[in-house]
Amino acid sequence: MSKNFVDLSNKTISELPKESPAVKRRKELEKTLRIFAVITMVLFVFLFSRLFYLQLMASDDYQTTSERNRLRLLPITAMRGDIVDINGVTLATSVPVYSVSITHLDARYKETEEEVVEKVASILGQNDPRITPEYIKDQINKSRSRLYEPILIKSGLTEEEVAILEEKRYELPGVVVEKGPVRYYPTYGDRQIAGHLLGYVREISRDEMERFAEDNYRLGDMIGKIGLERAFEKYLRGQDGFQQVEVNAFNRPIQSFYTQNPTPGQQIALTIDAEIQNRMEEAMDETLERLQNTFPKAQAGAAALIDVRSGAILAMVSRPNLDPNDFIGLMDQATADYYHNSNPPAFINRVFQSAYPPGSTFKPITALAALAAGRLNPSETVNCTGAYWEKPYIRCTGVHGAVDLVRAMATSCNVYFQEMGRRATIDNVSLVAREFGLGEETGINLPGEEIGLMPGRDWKRAWGNSYALNRQKTRLKELEKQTEEQLALVQMEEEREQILEKDERIRKIIERDYQNDLNYWPFWQAFETYNTSIGQGRNQYTVLQLANYVATLANGGTRYEPYLVDRIERENGEVVHRFEPTVMHRVSSTSAEEMAAVRRSMLAVTEPRGTAYHIFHDFPVRVAGKTGTAETGRVGDSNQNRDFHGVFVAFAPYDNPEVAFAGVIEYGYHGGSSAGMVAKAVFEEYFGFNQRE
Repeated sequence: MSKNFVDLSNKTISELPKESPAVKRRKELEKTLRIFAVITMVLFVFLFSRLFYLQLMASDDYQTTSERNRLRLLPITAMRGDIVDINGVTLATSVPVYSVSITHLDARYKETEEEVVEKVASILGQNDPRITPEYIKDQINKSRSRLYEPILIKSGLTEEEVAILEEKRYELPGVVVEKGPVRYYPTYGDRQIAGHLLGYVREISRDEMERFAEDNYRLGDMIGKIGLERAFEKYLRGQDGFQQVEVNAFNRPIQSFYTQNPTPGQQIALTIDAEIQNRMEEAMDETLERLQNTFPKAQAGAAALIDVRSGAILAMVSRPNLDPNDFIGLMDQATADYYHNSNPPAFINRVFQSAYPPGSTFKPITALAALAAGRLNPSETVNCTGAYWEKPYIRCTGVHGAVDLVRAMATSCNVYFQEMGRRATIDNVSLVAREFGLGEETGINLPGEEIGLMPGRDWKRAWGNSYALNRQKTRLKELEKQTEEQLALVQMEEEREQILEKDERIRKIIERDYQNDLNYWPFWQAFETYNTSIGQGRNQYTVLQLANYVATLANGGTRYEPYLVDRIERENGEVVHRFEPTVMHRVSSTSAEEMAAVRRSMLAVTEPRGTAYHIFHDFPVRVAGKTGTAETGRVGDSNQNRDFHGVFVAFAPYDNPEVAFAGVIEYGYHGGSSAGMVAKAVFEEYFGFNQRE
């Protein structure tokens, strides 16, 4: 037996030698390999099953998805529909202009793209310093997920820019110069007209993208922002076409397939007459320029002319002016400040987006209310001594003596109409005013209409309660602040108690005053009736409401909905929709005879001794009107400085009314010498008496 052999037959288990560390490591490794082998087999089974599913079960679906990713649709922008006047004069159109875009068709490498960007920026930046390499790169980065679509860099290229880009075509792979539609608002004579009315188009915002998600807009699309461009967007927009292209894995087009031509937008034919519109704007500018020599603050105004037989608007102007062409392309800071930061602001349409005190143009309503209440006989006289005999003793425009309805309207006697307001009561005045559309929406199909305010008992109750509560809250807040400041400085308890006692006393006074306020402010007062009856106080109406109220009075009590669009047409002239007059309300509070009496009194305004006689004394057509000199109610304005708005309303012909006018010149002082002059010019144009050289 070998000396190295050890007999273990007689050894117990506990006496056997233990495994070496090397053996243990080997066994653990074998166990780990077995686990990995199992995992590998499971993975192979899963992958094989997935491959089987993709190749046999879902192959059609994935093939469709792949085809969809390979084929893309490039939009072809539709030509936006024109806007024309009632006679077909073009007020807004789309014109083809040259634009430059980057398509990435040949720019396959980053280095090439950067070089192209630098060259394009150097060419375009000579005329427009805003076109920089950074600007172009920013446009590209915004479209990284849609590189198959052209990226617009600039539209409205000059002939020189087009020539240079075409000359360097081979140095600019991926750069395309082509013609496309851009909105344009042509001039009429020497001016662009109806700017506020037309509105403008501009690139759609992300908020609008979400709001109009169902209408399939894309970033970069143009959309109507204000005016008719916004109100009739769905008709004007048209339907874009498309070009089907194949793209590679980098989203870049490699070949073109099918092309669907776009459908142009429909044409909007307005009720506006370009000749009358142009004359109204010209007269407004002339009047403002003349008035500024005496009243420097007279820098804004508005006017409207309505067909009393239908509610069709024939002309509408707002100043300061808005030129829609300013909003095409990039806008410089000076232009942006003019529209958004100027005083008076130029952006708003003052015809229906601003409310003004009507002044004496409200007096026909007061007369109608007194007649309707059975408290006025047109031939009855009231003695005017220069001021009304009840507090607050509002002064008249003069000492008129005994005046009846006709003479009171002609001389604009405050005393007479305050008395008629007292007789009628504010309830009847408010009722009649609302029947004629004052303080009510006109229904004009344009965004942003101001409602205005016809004050009365209900309004005063709501306003008074709110005023009393807000006054109490303000006083309590000021008291709390004062008490806290005083307590922070005290050092002795006795002083602290004195401050708190004072605080409590003042709180009781505030509560007492609040109760007194509730017993006064929510209740209509007599002096408010007097103010309201002569068109002052809280009265606030838009120019469009004033024009529509006069139109309603002129036609015998039918209040139409003012409208601006006569018809919508297809490109071939086929009428898609024609707008008909819409009756909003028929006046029932006053009779035909009562309205006739008030119309007769308004005729006296343009007759001898009337406040507008100097305007229409030689006019071939009889005009009925009313002048107004309205306190502005604005902070800082004063009667001593003659801070009054000039207001004027009228209709003509008196015997068979066709049109009604309303106009306001801010700080124009007197309606007869301000807005009245605009009315005369417009009536001359409408009736064919234009005597301009």
